[in-house]
Amino acid sequence: MSSFRQVSGVRVLGAEHAPFAAGLLREAWGEGGPDAVPVRLAVDPALPEGGHRIEVPDRGEIRLSGDPFAGLVYAARALLAAATPAGLPVGASGSDPGLPLRTLWTWDHSTNWDTRQLGQQEIGALNPYAKSADAFGADYRRLVDFCSRERIGGIVVYGLLRDAHGGVEAARDLCEYANARGVRIIAGVGINAYGGIYFDGRHRYNLATWLRQRPDLAAELPKKVGFDIDEFGDLHFPASEYMMAACPSQPDNLAWHRDAIDWLLDTLPVGGINFETGDYGSCACARCAERTGGERTGGERTGGERTSWSYEAMRSVYPTLLETARRPGPAGVSLRHLVEVYWDNIFDLDAQQPLADLPDDVAYQYCVNRGFWHDQRDRLTAEHVGRLPHTTNVLRTHAGSQWNRQRHSWVPELYADLATRSGAAGMRGLTIFAEPSAYHPTNEISYLAYARFSWNPELAWADFWRDEVAPRFGGPAEAEAFRDGAALLDDPAATGPALTAVSGDALAMVAATGGEVQRRWLWLAERTARHAYSAG
Repeated sequence: MSSFRQVSGVRVLGAEHAPFAAGLLREAWGEGGPDAVPVRLAVDPALPEGGHRIEVPDRGEIRLSGDPFAGLVYAARALLAAATPAGLPVGASGSDPGLPLRTLWTWDHSTNWDTRQLGQQEIGALNPYAKSADAFGADYRRLVDFCSRERIGGIVVYGLLRDAHGGVEAARDLCEYANARGVRIIAGVGINAYGGIYFDGRHRYNLATWLRQRPDLAAELPKKVGFDIDEFGDLHFPASEYMMAACPSQPDNLAWHRDAIDWLLDTLPVGGINFETGDYGSCACARCAERTGGERTGGERTGGERTSWSYEAMRSVYPTLLETARRPGPAGVSLRHLVEVYWDNIFDLDAQQPLADLPDDVAYQYCVNRGFWHDQRDRLTAEHVGRLPHTTNVLRTHAGSQWNRQRHSWVPELYADLATRSGAAGMRGLTIFAEPSAYHPTNEISYLAYARFSWNPELAWADFWRDEVAPRFGGPAEAEAFRDGAALLDDPAATGPALTAVSGDALAMVAATGGEVQRRWLWLAERTARHAYSAG
């Protein structure tokens, strides 16, 4: 029996289960021919999402099995990656995700994966869309392709529905493109805040449109609209219709949101919803103050809840909305819903008590900032996770994003740590920001660390460095030099001469290398030269 099997053409059986996966196989090996190898694609609903199995006998059918949504795409990619000049290794293999809920988080206006586009923005949470309408699809298709290759299960898109980049039609095109490739598009929706279900446009389910019709249902926001993040500072949002907010104590607002969720799921083949009730100020009206135990003082709330978001508002709206959203999604699999529980509070069990009665069949997403994580990470234990109000819990981080002043920073070690500790503690997923393109090598390596360690939280760092990092920079020592040079970009004390020296070393690597390795060093040379110019 040979240990390898030659493939000179394929005959795909069961292609209807995963047409994109079948297309990958045909593109690589050709279709048909006298010696075509039969490859069967088989759905196995018992596998977790993304789980897949490969069986390569020395003769007869090659069999790929996967869950109904993503597994067969992953299996086809894994089979192609296993091919060697000697052929396919004979035998069986398979893989399942260590953290089932692996998600990238984005705003449409600052997601820049097609780096040629004009109108790029690097920060913001309630921005107008400054690019041309077709840039939305150009950016997100590249991000979807990356997720499909790297086995990342979903992308949260805030601003998914916006008139400026095509509204319903553009959003539907993106969802269909992503679904075919095993990637969920998860609609980011604001409940009583953040634009509602249709973020920006003259649409009946846009929050500003609704509140212009019913100004009596608006929230009474505090004088300061915004929030504070230690790693970023004091953030104020400019006054605009994006900032309009609805009162969570008004039944008509809940009915409107329920109808909007129904419309969304009837209209678009999304993979789920990321629910958020707003973090830039909670309603201070008499009804809300009474419900939360606070007192009204000149329009501000004292006592009661201590944050710029409201757990009581969440408790009042989510049972109805989550019941409305409970339906099958693409490929018949359940929709994936994420409920924001906001930041740096995962260890405050008392504050979360109002959430205990919320439905348990969705994921609750706790955000952490980098300083908080660094100081508190040892507290994330299986014992603590078992005491959280719900069984499906996800960690989300601002680390590695503009909100922690790290939009283009080298943070693979941090993402590996988050994933490893999350897996060991029994968390079910990890969400990171991924708005900048993987064209930037710092982002590229950070994303790859996220992808590998969230798939396998027990992965050894040395193995990741050897297999994924070193080859991308020309070797282990070269990769260390790149990492050290990139660190200067985040050092406010870095001097012009120090940055110029790094730029010169990077240019020497540009001259000595080629292809993608060269491109990465060219990026560092330009970036450090830019910082040196500004440092003086």
